[in-house]
Amino acid sequence: MPTSTRTSRASNSRAADEANLVRDIAELEGMDFSPANLDTRNLPAREGYVQRWVRTKIGNEDDASNVFRNSNLGWKPRMADSVNKGSLVPTVELNGENIIGLHDTILMERPKVIDDKHKAYERSLARNQMQSVDNDMLKVHDRNSGMGAPVSNSKSSVSKGRVAPITPD
Repeated sequence: MPTSTRTSRASNSRAADEANLVRDIAELEGMDFSPANLDTRNLPAREGYVQRWVRTKIGNEDDASNVFRNSNLGWKPRMADSVNKGSLVPTVELNGENIIGLHDTILMERPKVIDDKHKAYERSLARNQMQSVDNDMLKVHDRNSGMGAPVSNSKSSVSKGRVAPITPD
């Protein structure tokens, strides 16, 4: 009996699904899904505020510490009712409040005055770190800085040590 070289409909369908899946994955590979790239054209920052997306989950785990850390820096969740009526806004519920959120992130905002002060503080920290690096680089060439070649001490001594106590048998 000759063997058939025809394939079944199920295997043809499976092959087509796999080809589509490979094509779909290839299209997604170049895309960046980070919160910074979420579409916010219909959510411009309110006047006098700056805004950013903040992660609320890592995988299936809540990341409350990230939200609290940002809250301590002056960021507050942006309420859904702060957007013009009629705008389509993705929302999530956080602590009983209706907040703008999407893909395990929430939109947070802080006053521009606080943002400018925080950025100036971060710039001064960076400037101080760079100055410290420059100062340390200058010390390397100083003879007495302790940053030169290591010094080895070849002296050794042997001591008698202490006598071990004798226990009565």
